[in-house]
Amino acid sequence: MEKKHEIFVWDVIVRLFHWLTVTLCVLNLFILEEGKRNHRYVGYTLAGLLVIRIIWGFYGSHYAKFFQFIPTPNDVYDYIHNTLNGKHPYYAGHNPVGSLMVMFLLACLVGTAVTGILTNFEELFGDDVMEGIHGIFAQTLQAAIFVHVLAVLVIDYRTKGDLIRGMITGKKRISNTTVVKDLE
Repeated sequence: MEKKHEIFVWDVIVRLFHWLTVTLCVLNLFILEEGKRNHRYVGYTLAGLLVIRIIWGFYGSHYAKFFQFIPTPNDVYDYIHNTLNGKHPYYAGHNPVGSLMVMFLLACLVGTAVTGILTNFEELFGDDVMEGIHGIFAQTLQAAIFVHVLAVLVIDYRTKGDLIRGMITGKKRISNTTVVKDLE
């Protein structure tokens, strides 16, 4: 039996942001009626969380910082190449493709929040312009969330990466023989 140890990856701010964002997105994308008061309040709350997360991306813990997980094109190529050749590299934080997804999800969330807020200013943009753009961001966010969840489940299963547990506890279990590409 392989010996394992735990490494600390995601701090409480990152984990709270993640799970609160999941909850708020489920509410606004699937439960609450668009444009109604509760939908707007959930959106404002999500916008506030995004501000906190963006600030934390510059001043937070190691794996929370954006500079730590923004990949180069070469990083992405090497990750995909090695994975396709059965040599899946292990990352404590986000792997290069996962990093791209996180950045895309954050961009979609910011776009959805900003355009949602701007729908309150019809006199500036016309009646339906901002609502249409808001809808495009929301639909793109839904698709990205679906891909993200599917990828996490597949990668966690295939690599025993402990991703889901890590996002709950902040710690990942890895074998003592695992080479970690981005260990702090």
